Amino acid sequence: MPPTSQELSLLINPLVPESLQHNNRVLTQLHSLTSFLLGLTAGILALQSATGFIFYLLGTITVSGLFHAALIYRSTGKGAGGFFPGAGGEIEGLVVRGDGIVKDAGRGTRKGAWRDVWFGGGVLGEALSGFVLGWAGVGGVLR
Repeated sequence: MPPTSQELSLLINPLVPESLQHNNRVLTQLHSLTSFLLGLTAGILALQSATGFIFYLLGTITVSGLFHAALIYRSTGKGAGGFFPGAGGEIEGLVVRGDGIVKDAGRGTRKGAWRDVWFGGGVLGEALSGFVLGWAGVGGVLR
């Protein structure tokens, strides 16, 4: 039985669990710290209700975009796929020919790895609660 595309992807470009844990931890710390700082800033600026959450959304998009740009620069154009697993670790564009030779028809990027950067690291979970904590704390102290 021929190997699946996910198995081929992991053989060609293996993912080391310790490295993935480290990368996810760094991303989580980045999002947590920046969202808390965004919360402090929103409290200092006295932003209220929807304006504060729009501020959080724009700040998170900016930080994720800068982090993603740094990953693209660091990986020489391959993107987040070199650092995050994406959708099951599968590399886009792998083609197995009839004689069993694997050909990389794409750029060698992992499918869906960009989602790990933009939505991973607790953007809508722990980071959001840190934002609200900083926002309410500073907003309450200053009033």
